Amino acid sequence: MTPAEKILERLEGVQGRERGPWMARCPAHHDRTASLRITLTDAGVVLLYCHAGCGAADILESVGLCFFDLYPPRESQQTRPTPVERNARLSLQTIAHAALTAATLLGNVARTRRCSEPQADLAVRLALDIKKALDAAGIKPVVLSERKRA
Repeated sequence: MTPAEKILERLEGVQGRERGPWMARCPAHHDRTASLRITLTDAGVVLLYCHAGCGAADILESVGLCFFDLYPPRESQQTRPTPVERNARLSLQTIAHAALTAATLLGNVARTRRCSEPQADLAVRLALDIKKALDAAGIKPVVLSERKRA
């Protein structure tokens, strides 16, 4: 059951098109005419607006629903990234950050023609971060000298 169907079946005097928007009598106050507007967003979320000023929490409570009922169910487990995909993504993000930091560091060293001890320590830490990320993603880096032989 969709969020819209869930709320519409609990309201009285519902009027409107098949896909909304709809008008209904607000269950949170004594409503003789339809003053509650129910709209469906492109993402499938139900929006409630009472022209008499009732809050969404009051409307939902009066029909036995909560805010979670206004949202479509989350994506199924099948469309979620697998742990390996999440790990690979995190690894790539780590590598990208380390590479950008290393490029900035290298630019500073090239400009000043000096490498301070903290800069050298940072370069070693970045190299270790990249190696750990590659290991976590199951990627073995190819050394340039090996690439030329292949």
